[in-house]
Amino acid sequence: MTPRRPLLLQAYLGLSRMLPSLWHGLAKQIHRHQAAKRDRFRERLGHSSIPRPSGRVIWVHAESVGEVSTVASLLHDIAEHGHIVITTTTQSGAERVESLGSERILHQFKPADTPVAIGRFLDHWRPRAAVFVESDMPPVALSILRQRGIARALLAARPSGTRRRAPKIAAALLAEFDLVTASSQSVADELEGLKVKVHHVEDLKAYQSAVTEPLPWSEAQRTRPIWLAVSAHPEEYDLLFAAHDHLQAREPTALMVIAPRHPVSSRAWAPKRFAPVFFSDGHQPKDDTGLFVMDAFGHVPQLHLLSHVSFIGGSLGKRGGHSPWEAARAGSYILTGPDIANNAPAYNGLAHEIITTPNALADAVCKAWAAPRPAPILRSAKNSQTTRAVLDMLQAQC
Repeated sequence: MTPRRPLLLQAYLGLSRMLPSLWHGLAKQIHRHQAAKRDRFRERLGHSSIPRPSGRVIWVHAESVGEVSTVASLLHDIAEHGHIVITTTTQSGAERVESLGSERILHQFKPADTPVAIGRFLDHWRPRAAVFVESDMPPVALSILRQRGIARALLAARPSGTRRRAPKIAAALLAEFDLVTASSQSVADELEGLKVKVHHVEDLKAYQSAVTEPLPWSEAQRTRPIWLAVSAHPEEYDLLFAAHDHLQAREPTALMVIAPRHPVSSRAWAPKRFAPVFFSDGHQPKDDTGLFVMDAFGHVPQLHLLSHVSFIGGSLGKRGGHSPWEAARAGSYILTGPDIANNAPAYNGLAHEIITTPNALADAVCKAWAAPRPAPILRSAKNSQTTRAVLDMLQAQC
């Protein structure tokens, strides 16, 4: 039984039934901003563009590329028990889903959180269960899912400023879920303070498959001194490129490989002084290439096979950092800025070095080059608590 909804939440639910032209316009603005294909806009109004497969279907919503990556390994395991339709809001998230390469994992853009759009979506897909990843809790969708008796799960709940600012609304939305898991104990404690029963604590980012096939580069390019900057954001580029200047002064053949968090407009910011080469052009680096830009999703694990030193982005500003697990799985020295609050438990269990200046980053990279590759840290998702909990929830719906 859900608690009485706060007035603000009741107002939102009421407005979602009104002013359809407003919601249509907002959906169109989001679609245009994401540079998504025009012929897929109707998905945001709940009109599905692909047929429903026969058998069991599970709806998973992962807002963007980070959330998709969080559950990537879990998706493959759950897909053994039914087809998955995964919705994202962003185009980068859509591309990350495509990179998963599974015929049993289908992508649609997230329908607007209105009764009409959500109703259309659910009428078409008829999901057995709905899984939301990390933080997104659409009020209308949750309400309709409950009314239709469709099981609802929130996986890997993460720190949220919204929960702290509006605890009553957060508590009302969290009460809609049949299953809630937390990404860390501190998040679990926060949720339990809102009277939410947390099934278990588990960092899903630790469970992803190891990659054994590197990019098809020549031996000459693979054996250059290479370092990685992954999930980098624009506010970090100046420091990263300054560090690479220092490295090239010490090692003229040094190659920086950068995988921006959102690769849109990569050609606009890649410094010409490094003679950059872009993955999307289909070329490998040349002898005079100082910067290789991974401007596509799904290949970062392969990049980690090229080098055993990685800077993890989102950590030099106020974004809270990104997960170090991908680097840890590959056996990589982990370098990061000081802001790692979003993944503090993971960093607490992994060797890493915090840097704040270009010189410090260059020094740390050189030190890593001179050392052997660390041992990979591998974990399988098949026996994870979350996999078992989701499968149990599906079984209960039979």
